[in-house]
Amino acid sequence: MKKFLLLVLLVVSADAVQAQSISAGTISVGGNVGYSRNTSKNSSSQNGNATSQETTTSQFTFSPSVGYFLADNLAVGVSLGYVASRRPYTTYSPAPATVRAELDPATTLRVGPYVQYYKMISDQFGVLGTLGAGFQVAKDHAYSSNSGNATIIDFKGSGYYAELTPGIIFFPVPKFGVSASIGSLAFNRYKYDYPNYPNTTTPAGYESTSSTFGAGFGFDRLMFGGTYYFGR
Repeated sequence: MKKFLLLVLLVVSADAVQAQSISAGTISVGGNVGYSRNTSKNSSSQNGNATSQETTTSQFTFSPSVGYFLADNLAVGVSLGYVASRRPYTTYSPAPATVRAELDPATTLRVGPYVQYYKMISDQFGVLGTLGAGFQVAKDHAYSSNSGNATIIDFKGSGYYAELTPGIIFFPVPKFGVSASIGSLAFNRYKYDYPNYPNTTTPAGYESTSSTFGAGFGFDRLMFGGTYYFGR
């Protein structure tokens, strides 16, 4: 068994040594896309009356990018990002007397530079790490109260982000790669404007900020990418 494992390691090492790199001067153009959806259902019956409710959330992510390889397997570039998150929305059966309209998705727009390193294990397969940072703006919505005549309030913020994303990549042909990732280690900071409550003005000295840092990995964060490499 030990001899077999040693042989496997030697074969993998030999493939890694012989793996074809992505040479300096190559230009990459591509993007990543992801989508997740979660639905929960509850039903009950009381005094012969059946009721049910269904709650749905979803998120769509799209991030195009352009890069340039400064050295073999090392690229720098610029990426854009768009995230649309649908807040939990519940439908009831039978429907209540007052039904609220579903809110528009919360959105985030990003732009910033990145550094990306490839480690090719074979000519077709490799792993990669992407370190990105930049500026972001966000917009969210909520009802002003639980009453039937509540108005919709907008929440807007801006700030910056930094994240490290590991992934894998496969080259079906030398000039095109298909990648996948399932999350990142990320830091986000926002400063929020005062919400647009009806008949109110921004209080003197108002300030609202948030900062988050953490690692989030899972198949609900699964993203696929496709990249074309000019000059490879």
